[in-house]
Amino acid sequence: MEQKSVKIEQNAAIQTTQEHIEKVKQMYQTFEKYLLKNGMFLARDTGIGYWGVTHVQDLHDLFTQIELHKHQNFLDLGSGDGRAVLMAALFGVKATGVEADDWLINCALDIKRKLDLPHFANVQFLKDDFMKMDLSKYDILYINPDKPFHRGLEQKLGRDLKGKLVVHGYEFLPTALQKEKEMIINGEKFSVFRK
Repeated sequence: MEQKSVKIEQNAAIQTTQEHIEKVKQMYQTFEKYLLKNGMFLARDTGIGYWGVTHVQDLHDLFTQIELHKHQNFLDLGSGDGRAVLMAALFGVKATGVEADDWLINCALDIKRKLDLPHFANVQFLKDDFMKMDLSKYDILYINPDKPFHRGLEQKLGRDLKGKLVVHGYEFLPTALQKEKEMIINGEKFSVFRK
């Protein structure tokens, strides 16, 4: 009888996590519809980079495949509206996003507040330029780059990268790091690099 009780509790935990995943997905679908309805694009020039949306389900699939739950400190370099950070938090990591654009930071904070999930206690959004930050305390970095790595980021990663770097996209990839894994998820390319 005791063994059955443990199994029921485990299934409840899995179901709750799935419910939270669905809430995050629904929130960002609603956000995207709101932007489009109000004549806004799902992309934005931030002044130091370019923001565009990634499908939340793709992020979930990516984080499952790279076993994000085995990491501790996740940092999204250019976190935009916060979707990768909030999805990462559902995997039990301390998730941080760094973004230079005030409007995007405010969107991320508003979405986090509206969702109000217990997983988000360890979520932080920083208004900063990640090129000026110490990245060494994070064991996994995520980026959807909008410029070549040789324009300063590759050198910075050579100094700061202590764990893994996940790069979303086909166009801009680091050349001085070792590719560990490559995945295609719904037509989107994600690559994992290390020193």
